[in-house]
Amino acid sequence: MPPITRPIAALLLLLIAAGAASEGQDNAVLAQQRAAAEERYQLLSAEGRNAEAAAAGLEVVVLTGQLHGADSLELASPLTNLATAQLRSGALRDAESNYQAAIALLEKRAGFLSARLIKPLTGLGEAYVRSEQYPLATQAYERALRVNHVNEGFYNLDQISIRDGLTEGYLGQLDLEKANFHQEAQIYVQQRKLGRDNPALVGPLTKLGRWYDRSNQTEAARLVYQGAARLVEAADGQNSPGMVEPLLAIAETYRQQALLPPDPESNQSPETLLPLSSMMLRKALGIVEQQSPPDPAERARILVKLGDLYLMWGKQNTASERYKEAWQALSADPALEVRRDEFFAKPARIMGPVPPAILPVPSRKAPPPDAKDLEQGFVVVRFDVDPLGRVSDATVIESDPANLLEERVQETARRTLFRPRFVDGAAVATTGLVLRHEFRYAPKQLEKKDKPPADGGDKPLQQPTSGSGA
Repeated sequence: MPPITRPIAALLLLLIAAGAASEGQDNAVLAQQRAAAEERYQLLSAEGRNAEAAAAGLEVVVLTGQLHGADSLELASPLTNLATAQLRSGALRDAESNYQAAIALLEKRAGFLSARLIKPLTGLGEAYVRSEQYPLATQAYERALRVNHVNEGFYNLDQISIRDGLTEGYLGQLDLEKANFHQEAQIYVQQRKLGRDNPALVGPLTKLGRWYDRSNQTEAARLVYQGAARLVEAADGQNSPGMVEPLLAIAETYRQQALLPPDPESNQSPETLLPLSSMMLRKALGIVEQQSPPDPAERARILVKLGDLYLMWGKQNTASERYKEAWQALSADPALEVRRDEFFAKPARIMGPVPPAILPVPSRKAPPPDAKDLEQGFVVVRFDVDPLGRVSDATVIESDPANLLEERVQETARRTLFRPRFVDGAAVATTGLVLRHEFRYAPKQLEKKDKPPADGGDKPLQQPTSGSGA
């Protein structure tokens, strides 16, 4: 999708010229019309009615051009606003064009280092990210960052959102090192502003930890969450309610690491990682239960996490006890029944393998197939889940193309472990569940049917059998 570089589209110029030439259009009338259109734009944007906001934004642009000229600096903000509404409504090509028009006007009328360039540059970067034009996205964001530094200095907090955009751009290019840099740089900036021991850093550290979680850097995430926990403990004590979220995050890193393929160079195994996760969860639960009175929703949330952990650990009786406690805590208050249903109204996936999103599966040594060479495919599997969360009767009921990924998706369903559905506080079987897996494939590169992988990956650590307790 090549970028549009014309400052203002020809049709828009015609609209401006036509309005400027209309008889009886004095500046006072135009200014009134523009103010009314701007008010509509702001209202529609606030309500999330983005397609309508874009129409109002276009009207503001046209009226502004009629008032001030098609090459005026006053057009830069309306063009940026129009592009933002188009971006939010999914009209990416139009958004790119109008962000570029705003940038061209600002460069000409305000200079190449004007702080006003930051907003359209970051908007342009986001439009490129959404259209998967990642190199162009990083170019736009890098320029926005330079302009930000020139105007605000190296350690200003306004650069945070720009660095988030750069993270997405570099992640799209599979450059994890640079993506990490722009997340980690945010902590350095925050530390310069707040001090290294300021409890206000807990939020930024949590954000960094979530980035590491998202990018499968589990041990790095745990170190960051532990740093957040130390800040809370130093400020408020080890039993502070503020410790709960860091503890839950640390517990999740242990759980996720237990699901990874074994590392022969590491001494850590599922048998050591799952108890560590359990210990963090139980500590968080103890903090919640010390409160007067304990928050039933928070207590139930941790109990469900414990139940999930015990279920994947193969301790079905202990898992069932935790689930029942959570059910009872949420059933005691009618206001919490919606939350109860979120946990227990239907089976919830706890763990299992994930079939590929692209075929052939890209290797680390070779780039993924070009998007234009890929076609869309899907497989639909129907299955049942028993009261222990195990899958049975997994059957392929539809696929396109045929005989390509059915076996792997079927095996995925069979090896997935679920938190069972609960009725009246008891786990029950659920039948007729459906898994639809959508993927993209390169027909020219697939010479034979894809076969299921060898046993491994994200699967139950101990297949539940007769339900022995902890």
